[in-house]
Amino acid sequence: MLIDREFNVKEALLLHKELPELESRQLEELVRIESLDVENYTEADVRAEVIDPIVRILGYQKGQFSSVDREKHIRFLGKTHKYIDYSFTLWQENFWIIEAKRPMNGDHFGYSELSQATEYAIHPAINASIIVLCDGIKMEIFDREEDLESPIVTIKIENLSRDFHLLRKILSPVNIWFFYKRRVLRSIDKAFEVEFNQSRANEFLEIIERRFAEKTNQIRQNFQKMQFDHDAYDRELAKASFDEVIDVHYFMPQSRNSVKIMNSVIARSLEQVGAYKVFSRLMPDYYREFNPNYYMYLLEFLIELDQKQVALPYVPCWLFERENCTPESLIKKLIKQMLTYFEEDEPRKIILLASSAYRRVYKMMSVIQPHIRGTAEAKHLWTRLHDSEFSWGQILSSSEGNIVRNFDVLPLHATTRFVKHFSKGRNSFKSALAKHQLNELWSFEHAIFNKYPNYLELLKELDYGELHPTEVIDIIYDDLAHGCLCIVKKYPKWKKYVREHHYDLVVDSSALGSWSAEKIVGHVTKEKAYLDSIRIQRFFFGDATNYKELSKQYGWGDR
Repeated sequence: MLIDREFNVKEALLLHKELPELESRQLEELVRIESLDVENYTEADVRAEVIDPIVRILGYQKGQFSSVDREKHIRFLGKTHKYIDYSFTLWQENFWIIEAKRPMNGDHFGYSELSQATEYAIHPAINASIIVLCDGIKMEIFDREEDLESPIVTIKIENLSRDFHLLRKILSPVNIWFFYKRRVLRSIDKAFEVEFNQSRANEFLEIIERRFAEKTNQIRQNFQKMQFDHDAYDRELAKASFDEVIDVHYFMPQSRNSVKIMNSVIARSLEQVGAYKVFSRLMPDYYREFNPNYYMYLLEFLIELDQKQVALPYVPCWLFERENCTPESLIKKLIKQMLTYFEEDEPRKIILLASSAYRRVYKMMSVIQPHIRGTAEAKHLWTRLHDSEFSWGQILSSSEGNIVRNFDVLPLHATTRFVKHFSKGRNSFKSALAKHQLNELWSFEHAIFNKYPNYLELLKELDYGELHPTEVIDIIYDDLAHGCLCIVKKYPKWKKYVREHHYDLVVDSSALGSWSAEKIVGHVTKEKAYLDSIRIQRFFFGDATNYKELSKQYGWGDR
């Protein structure tokens, strides 16, 4: 069988590909083909009116990576010349052929039709396992290495639009490619079914590994030549609604270009619906699960408004004041809040600390709970099955990557519940209860370290490859201040402003390890006792015990 059932679920997901639905114009073309009256068609008519459009819809086009050669010339013993109707290639390698026939009676093709096509398929210049016959009334697909008595698929052209998925499952470029990968594995199974010498098997494995090692450079060269769709995410982001941007994308790590796109969506909404509707959602006076990413993107948006000298009316939103609600005034207030870790706004400070604590806890759970890693692997397999082979997401997909992405998503959900639970109406927050819950989160971290004293060793060996410094943020490192300075250092006006009005805070950030602060005030070192005093107040509300214990458990006791 072409769709092998000898593979386990994981292997099957890695070795097959689900395809996106056909476009409406393609479906219309299939309906047109199945309505053709082919009774008086010649073989050339079948090729032009039936096979050619089917080939295009399958995804083959002359000169592309999935190409088609028509009337390909081959020679046999005695200088016999033959011409194959269609030979299909991926990256210039032959994979399957179609032979066209004039319309014939009967539900199936006979020996003479199949034998001719088989003769072509086994030619060394072709070596195609898959043979397709089509007479404008029916199509049949044969796997010549498995069965030359019965086709693996038979389709009536009159049912083409209904059954076309059967053709795509086998003949689409990516699926025929995966077919050959499955065939390699089946060949290995067959070759070693009767092997009795383990050293022979070991030697063969060494040969295979050496072959793969030799192919590494070729794979890299192929990768460099491919034209992957790097901009798919940004294109979708540009089409996102204002609500989608501020409720989803503003919370996630983004590239510089993606931030520009998000803020252009918000700016467009500002022009379309006005300041009140935008800022009442962007900077609401009630409490939300805002994280450092959100505050960074918001700061840049406000700076862009300031550069454009956009006038803002008074809006009853967070940071707005009746007597002064220019973008500049909002920026100054937000910078101060970010550089002091919301020292003057305890509820928002608690929310930020809860967000980082949830992230650390979720990461710990992913290490000590194997089923979480299993879920991430299942998502990776789903990506392998469903996403385009030429998408950037497919290239970067991995189980570890899914786990790391969950560190952005799951803490956000938890923080949303945290904020909702401790909000009292729209403008009040139960700070004492929220701080108590935050202490419970810290206690949970302590408990995990106590139960799994080798936690850091387990984490190191799992090697998620996470770039975000989860274990240091809001314990010994101020990512919020760093993010603020990442934004302001790009704008001379605001870089000068923080130097003149918040110099000491920027110096503290540099001493705490912020490279963006170093860009503004240079590299600064300070006594550990002084840095500890900042961390204890900023991240632990003066609780030195929790600070010392967590920093020690995470391995930062001497930092």
